[in-house]
Amino acid sequence: MELGIIPDRTELSRAATVALLSPVLGYQPDLRERVAEGDYAELTWTGDRVSTQWFIHPGRTGIGELVVSVFDRHSIDDAAAFRAELAPIVSALRELARTADARLVVEEGDFTDAPLDVILDHVAPDGVLPPGMVRGTVTGTPEEFLHRYLAAGDGRLRWLRDESGVDLDLSRDSLAAVWDWALGSLQPRPVGAPIEKVATGSGFFPRPTNAVLPMWYGRHASMAPSGWSDDSLRIIDAVAFYALECVRHAVPGTAWRVGHEAEWGYRYEGLPVLGGRGADLEPVHELIPLAGRLYKQLRGDPVVAAGADLSGWYDAAVGARG
Repeated sequence: MELGIIPDRTELSRAATVALLSPVLGYQPDLRERVAEGDYAELTWTGDRVSTQWFIHPGRTGIGELVVSVFDRHSIDDAAAFRAELAPIVSALRELARTADARLVVEEGDFTDAPLDVILDHVAPDGVLPPGMVRGTVTGTPEEFLHRYLAAGDGRLRWLRDESGVDLDLSRDSLAAVWDWALGSLQPRPVGAPIEKVATGSGFFPRPTNAVLPMWYGRHASMAPSGWSDDSLRIIDAVAFYALECVRHAVPGTAWRVGHEAEWGYRYEGLPVLGGRGADLEPVHELIPLAGRLYKQLRGDPVVAAGADLSGWYDAAVGARG
């Protein structure tokens, strides 16, 4: 679930933002310091039930936009503790929106003037799902899912080789070639295609109905790129796996494993990751931003997606683990 503070006319005052959020978030250096234009600051805050990621986009002098992703660490079945821990954060965001003449947006809905309980009912329904939402489940242990994910790897690569015509020799050049092919094949899901909202222990996500989706779709709420067609999701699934296999081949000491960190806030908990040297790599999260460049391009953004995007990603991934 995402919440955002979007200024209507003027930027958010950094001083006011720090004053209102510090009592609930504690000391956060990334909240206080301005980042370079075109970049953003990312910080996390976790409690007993609430896990949050904060994305702070700079303005000319203050803060241009603030987006918060909220996750429940355990389950949505009994949301009382989650709501209680989340309430001070939502209260601070409401006050910031009002102070800054900005809007408090929750999943694209304007909740600036909504009572606190109404916002919490939307973000953390207390055991009763809102109309039009279904409860999702994650089947199998993380270890079982890793085994299934890797067992499907050979099939992914055969299909990708047949469809793209690229020699998948695990080389840097093959990545540029296969991504060039993918960029000519990826298509958005048709506008108006039916979508259902799914509630899970990791949050809420959109899921196309009557669709053929990759096995990882919705395994975590952040792994739900509903804007791509079924065929495009299959391409993303195959290319993401192949890209990480290229890194595994190039960097000794890396291996597939279940993502796990002792401290809460680790983004890939329970997901298949490539680890062993440097930060863990999770295939879907690595590829979706690159696909997003094409998505923006198709929507008229001046950004230009190219096959070199993936070979550049490979250079960075290997270089960071060399």
